[in-house]
Formats: sequence, C-alpha cells, structure tokens
Amino acid sequence: MSRALDPDTAAFLRAGDPLAAYQTISKVLISPKDGLLEIEVLGKTHFLEEGQYVLQDGSAVAISKLGLVQAFMVARQFLKGHLDGTLPRPDTDVLAMTAVILLFDPEYLTAANTRKRLLQAQISSGSDVRARLETEKRFVDSLLTSRLHRHTKSPTLWSHRRWLVHMFVLLGLPVDVLGDIRDVVFVAGERHPRNYYAWCHARFLMGLKRGISHPSISAAVQAWCFQHHTDISGWSFLSFLLHQESGTNIEVGCTTFTNVLNLASSLRLANESLWVFLRTLAASRLVGDEQCAQLRAVQAAILETVATPADQAVLRAAVDWCEAYRRRSGPPLADGQLRGK
Repeated sequence: MSRALDPDTAAFLRAGDPLAAYQTISKVLISPKDGLLEIEVLGKTHFLEEGQYVLQDGSAVAISKLGLVQAFMVARQFLKGHLDGTLPRPDTDVLAMTAVILLFDPEYLTAANTRKRLLQAQISSGSDVRARLETEKRFVDSLLTSRLHRHTKSPTLWSHRRWLVHMFVLLGLPVDVLGDIRDVVFVAGERHPRNYYAWCHARFLMGLKRGISHPSISAAVQAWCFQHHTDISGWSFLSFLLHQESGTNIEVGCTTFTNVLNLASSLRLANESLWVFLRTLAASRLVGDEQCAQLRAVQAAILETVATPADQAVLRAAVDWCEAYRRRSGPPLADGQLRGK
C-alpha cells in the first residue's frame, strides 16, 4: 500500500474527521472475534458514503484507504503522547492505537514493541495470560494472511509472531504446528509468492519438536507445492522436511520423488523451481538408482514436447547437475535406515 498522497487526497484528509475514522477502524481491529479477519484496504476507486470508513461482512473487512490514513495520524499522535508520558492511556486504548498503526505500516517497530511490553506486563500479573496471547496471535495472523501485500512479507510482523510462539512455549501452552503452517504460512505464501519470511517461520515451527508428525506435515506441504509448483520457497521447505533426520527414510524420499516426478510428467512441466527440487532430491541419499533412471526418462520425454530454449536448458541442467553431485553423495540409505543414524 503506497503512502504517497496526491493533492486531492491531501485536501480530503484535511476536510475529514480523523478521530471518527480512528474510532471506527480501531473498534473493528480489536473487537472480540473467534477466527481471523480478512482485511482489504480500498483505494479511491471504491467510493464509500461520507463518514463511512469500514465495510464488514462477517470476518471480511474492507477499510477505506483515506480513512486509514486519517486514523493513522490520530493513532501515531496518541502513541507518542502515551510513550512520553504526556497523554497516558489504558491498555485497551494502547492496543487500539498500535493496531491501527500496524495496519497502516507493518514495519512500525515501536508499535510492535509496545504491544510486547503490554503482553509481558500481563504475563507478569498472571491475569488471563492464555486468552491475551491467543487474542494477540489472532490479530497478527489476520495481518499476515490478509490481502495486504506488505504485511504478508513483513519481517517485523513475522518476528512478532515468532516472539508470541516463544511465549506459548515458555508458559507451557500448546502450539498447533501443523495448523500454524496450514492456516498461516500456506496462506501468506499464496498471498505473496516466494515468501521467504513465511517459510523461515515454518522452519522455526518445525524446530519446536512438540509431538510433530513429520509425514502429515510433509503430505500437507507436498499438496501445497502441487498447487503452486512454480514457488521455489515451498519446494525448498519440502526438501528441508525430507532431510530432517527424525523419521525420514528412503521410502518417504522415494515416494515423494515419484509423486513429484509424475506431476511433472503428466503436465509436461519444465519450470525451474520444480526441477531444482527433483534434481536435489535425486542427487541426495534419499532416493535410489531406480528413481534417478526415472528422472532421466521423464526429462527426455518432456524435452520432446517443450519448445523454448529456456525450458530445454532447465531440463538439461537439472539432469547434468544431478548426475554430477550424486556421485559425490555416495550410495542411498538402506530401506528403513534413518538418516544420520
């Protein structure tokens, strides 16, 4: 969302009611809710009635961009007064003003840190700790999964979520790793392709090792990659899962490899993201010689159908790379043998 204002927009803002915009928008952001909000910011092409700043239908919320700019100016002023002590505010007001600020600017680190301090104070007091953490998580996840291009790939918001998960772990509260990957990482990865921060967060979640079933997560990630087969970040995470030492064996690697190779064969896919995954897995010790032979056969078949030199180069480079590096990696794991054991 661009923050540049043209002269007409600036004139509108001066003539508007910023406090009313702030009150309306902040109320939507902090109102109690069970699920995530799906937030969209409306540009000037979407006309709302005078004094109307929000359209809401259940969890779907559309917010006027002009109204959000007005609300941000008020929220920033309130936060400055709260932090310097000239205009102290209760916690609910601080949550409201920082919510508006982060919706407008997801990299506003002061707002994120202010919310952390409020949470830490509530944790220290021991009052409604789990409910407060879950409420904060719903707010952050709403920003990360909505159709807000800057938010889905915001390092500040992903860092804030990681801190929240740490709080859950330190307090002995459950963390739904599969649910977080499916409902947050997958959605953010779809909203913003090749979302480095989202998939790094998935790796962090896998590091918690709290009753995680690797096969179920691998299956879910594989299904996501099949639907987004040009996204290198998803394939990279799937490769990461397959190479984790806890529970991965040659059978899992061969099955995944065959499934992906069948997808490439049936759809005649030659995109680099998918073939980098195939070549890397084929060169590893997680598949056998039979799978490597299948890779060469499928590559040859697709080469006969693709016309562009770029696609042909991708296919040839994948097999050449695989054959060169497989010789260095040694024989594949024995059937059922755990990697690293």
